[in-house]
Amino acid sequence: MRRILYILLALLLIACEKDIEIELNAQSDKLVMYTFIYPDSTLNFHLSKSQSILSLEDYQHVDKGRFQLFVNDDFQGAYILPSDTIWSSWPEFNFEPGDAVRINAYELNGDTVKAQTYIPKAVELAAMDTVTIVRDVPDNGIQKMLKVSLRFEDPPGENNYYQVIAVREGWGDRAGEPYFTQETIVYDKDDAVFTQGEQSGSLLPGLDFQGLFTDGVIDGKAYTFTLYIPTDDLFFDYYEDKIRITFYLYHHTSDYFSYFRSIILADGYEGFYEGLPVFEPVKIYSNVQNGLGLVSGMNFDSDSLVFVK
Repeated sequence: MRRILYILLALLLIACEKDIEIELNAQSDKLVMYTFIYPDSTLNFHLSKSQSILSLEDYQHVDKGRFQLFVNDDFQGAYILPSDTIWSSWPEFNFEPGDAVRINAYELNGDTVKAQTYIPKAVELAAMDTVTIVRDVPDNGIQKMLKVSLRFEDPPGENNYYQVIAVREGWGDRAGEPYFTQETIVYDKDDAVFTQGEQSGSLLPGLDFQGLFTDGVIDGKAYTFTLYIPTDDLFFDYYEDKIRITFYLYHHTSDYFSYFRSIILADGYEGFYEGLPVFEPVKIYSNVQNGLGLVSGMNFDSDSLVFVK
């Protein structure tokens, strides 16, 4: 019996030992470039290098970084990037709606990346109507909300990509000092433009794309969509005496649309993936050749509601 126990113990120890070898693909670092270009605004430019998945650092600086800028195929010049930061501002450039922009970035005696984009024209918010309603909100019951109807005209003959963002700002005085608050409003929406096709999340119903939509159901016509603002966002806090709710209608490129959508799908907005046993990894969209990141133009129009205590 003792001999049998020794044999069983030896087998148990052997069975619990197992070496697993993991082979990670050895990939070289890539240049990472980001810039989001608005008309009549400072060019903010990012250049860095990616890191290994095992690295403790999120990024690494580019040694002797440079970039070249072309606007409508006209060469604007070559510029040296600061060595102490990965973001830099260039207020000397001026961009107009419709401009085609191309950027080549590189490290001296190293890799080169390139990307091109254009600056969309602003799509005007032609009208806004509001009314206070009572709405049955899932998981929150009956709530009083501000129903906002926004009207715009979709440019015909092209595919257009949009995003609606609502921002709350408050002004006041605190102990003789100016007081200011700002936050993005999480609004409710059930309009068809927000749930069309893949925009609903496809196999992930309920995933919030934060106001992103296309003109797939609009087709170059005037359209009025609705969204719902919780009345909690209309209350003054102790120091505020004025509130402004601003609605921004962003006109994006297809590149930005694909990039932003992939970010939402990859991260799982507000923990949507928590508790799911399996989900397919999503690759972040990039339009940077030979590297990573995004270069995209964008434009917007806005309209506001102002409340005074």
